[in-house]
Amino acid sequence: MCAAPIGSRIMPATGFYKVFTMASVKIYSNPSMLYRYRPLTKETIDREVEAIVEAYIYCPKFSQMNDPMEGAHRKSLPAIVKGTREHDKEVLAAREKLGIASLSEVYDHEPMWAHYADKFGGLCIAFYTRKLLEGLPDDVDLIRMAYSEKAPILPLYKSTIVDKAKLTLATKTVRWASEREWRIISPSVGKAEYRNQKAVSRIYLGSRINRAFEDRIISEMKKLKIPVVKMKIDKYAIEFSSDVSR
Repeated sequence: MCAAPIGSRIMPATGFYKVFTMASVKIYSNPSMLYRYRPLTKETIDREVEAIVEAYIYCPKFSQMNDPMEGAHRKSLPAIVKGTREHDKEVLAAREKLGIASLSEVYDHEPMWAHYADKFGGLCIAFYTRKLLEGLPDDVDLIRMAYSEKAPILPLYKSTIVDKAKLTLATKTVRWASEREWRIISPSVGKAEYRNQKAVSRIYLGSRINRAFEDRIISEMKKLKIPVVKMKIDKYAIEFSSDVSR
């Protein structure tokens, strides 16, 4: 007897299978812009400028991420019953090979300026989403993060080891939801080249940026004709001035 098709149900009295199609997830609206917060120090300024000039986003490995809850997941019931230690090791090994970079839908998020942009001393790079996607290689994924009270269940079947590894990186606790994160996942650690400097819309500078770093960035962005704006703080509000690179 042949196996039932996926999404099918046996009909009583007839013994025949009836196939039921599944509903699908569709996203009709993507953000027109995505933003990447970066710290600036003496050790990182050259690297951050180089990434913009050479049109790439560096994707570090999973173990370099700052959230100790990253990669958390639960086992499915079949996995618990069967015992899947080797399977779990394969997923963890695959995850460590992936390159990961985080972006956000917002550029004026004060906690992210504090946590990811060197306490308001760093910068935030604005990307045109469409141009970024057009430039990235086909094997690079851009995913919208899901936020949940519980870690995702890792399926035992129906997906590859790499897809399972990506699943562990695509969900975070709801306490991070305000970051409205998107994530680039590259098949390997290193540079994800988007190959088009025009994918960068502008550069936002933090209010506490080192003056030498500010001058360096303004000088380099002038060559690329990328506008640079600087943060101003007014009590509990932040705003950005007109292009300071003119």
